[in-house]
Amino acid sequence: MPTVSCYIDRSKIDKFIKQQRAINQRLTLRDEGCPGLKLVINNSSSSWVYTYRKRGYLDGGKRHPQRAMKLGDPILMTPSEARTKAELIKAQVRDGLDPALEQREQTALKRAAEARQKTCSEWLEIYTHSELNGGGSKHERDETRHVRLSLEEMGASYLRPDCIDTKHIRSLLERHHLAPATNRHRFGALSRFLEYLIDEEVIHTNPTSLIAKKRRPKPPPPRMSYYTPEQLKRLWQCESLKPEYLRYLRFMITTPLRADEGATLTWSQVIHPQSEIRLSHTETKNSAHFVMPVTPLAFDILGHSKAPQEFRVFQLTRTPDARMQSWSHFNKKVRKASGVEEFTLHDLRRTFSTLMAEHSEVSVDVIDGLLNHKQSETRGGVIKHYQHAKLLDKRRDAMRTWAMLLEGWLWVPNNSNAR
Repeated sequence: MPTVSCYIDRSKIDKFIKQQRAINQRLTLRDEGCPGLKLVINNSSSSWVYTYRKRGYLDGGKRHPQRAMKLGDPILMTPSEARTKAELIKAQVRDGLDPALEQREQTALKRAAEARQKTCSEWLEIYTHSELNGGGSKHERDETRHVRLSLEEMGASYLRPDCIDTKHIRSLLERHHLAPATNRHRFGALSRFLEYLIDEEVIHTNPTSLIAKKRRPKPPPPRMSYYTPEQLKRLWQCESLKPEYLRYLRFMITTPLRADEGATLTWSQVIHPQSEIRLSHTETKNSAHFVMPVTPLAFDILGHSKAPQEFRVFQLTRTPDARMQSWSHFNKKVRKASGVEEFTLHDLRRTFSTLMAEHSEVSVDVIDGLLNHKQSETRGGVIKHYQHAKLLDKRRDAMRTWAMLLEGWLWVPNNSNAR
């Protein structure tokens, strides 16, 4: 960074601005008329800066660190005005003050005051983009949705965050006391949002932490439902379902991906030579790279496409490449077409896990690995810290076993996707 010492006046400023444009580097002018005063010239802006050290020494005999204060723009502030302002700062330093530190504290207080004036909805938008990646994954979108709905249900969307108290939280808990899963999702998402606001120094306490433990939502009972081979056959054969819905449903029966992972699958993720699906860490719920072996039965459903690699494998919406949102509509259509009441896509993953454990010798670890659960949640004790094997060959064997079971239950030839 070139530095030039001179007595700064208007002609020098014009001269060195032209020079800075020629060299395309930051240029600093040190004023010989006022020690510590500088003019910093950048590509798009320039500013007067005064540097100083507070008088005295720190513990250990070291001098105080150098401080820097921006004084203004050379367009609005003449060199003589900049020198006058620098002399005023110098006088404050002689009196034992630290003007730069005081200026930073005042700026921080001003920003904090402005932050406290924002509504909860405004902070939710900031939170979504800074902490939740703009709602890129299903988990992040669900988190945003639960916070937004919590604020709406408490009537707090347009309140300042410091106005939320335990009465608001209790009203939210009472609203969903008959829906423990919803209650827990709302409470957890809202609590994490309020913790973020504490980190941003918008609020001092999290009102969810003031709720007595006995009043906090308890975990809902685990879902136990899964489908029998007979029910799987009815799902496979629901011919009145829209063709693309049926194709997607059959694929989800053969391959235990999460609903959103299957719905957003693109041709670039389907690797035909290795017979597998590859999902990057940004495309999975647990933020880990995942490889799913694909059987010939599943590949018969997928087929081959000359579509561009970024195109979706399953076009479940009318708008090309739009994200599938109407899962309730999908589930209702499947229930009506198959006669399987209370059908949900997630139960297909539980069905895979249950039927594989009952009808095969495949180990629970391999089955759990194919569901792509978090290592910390599926392995306990010391093993979770040392066991990181992917068991890919065993997973391939397991998926072949699952395909053979399905072919027997559904009467599906292993070289066709016929019904």
